[in-house]
Amino acid sequence: MKVKCVRPQKKLRCDNDIHVGRSENKYWLVTRGGQRTELGSYRLKDHAMAFARAVAFNLHVEMIVHELYGHNTRHHRASLTCPTSLG
Repeated sequence: MKVKCVRPQKKLRCDNDIHVGRSENKYWLVTRGGQRTELGSYRLKDHAMAFARAVAFNLHVEMIVHELYGHNTRHHRASLTCPTSLG
């Protein structure tokens, strides 16, 4: 089954948003907006998303996840909840 790469219609890059995407060395990078400032790199996508979620929540910005096949998912700040305990 061939997977079709879908390109977004509008520009998703914003100077303040937090982005999660795969790098060329197969690590998941957490970057900040148009500056592409790297905040962290992780071997596991779940770890990168947890870190990005916490940063975006604290900075009152959105989190955008760039999937492997070109699909992008925008998470609004209201949906970025963080657990109060890890029990």
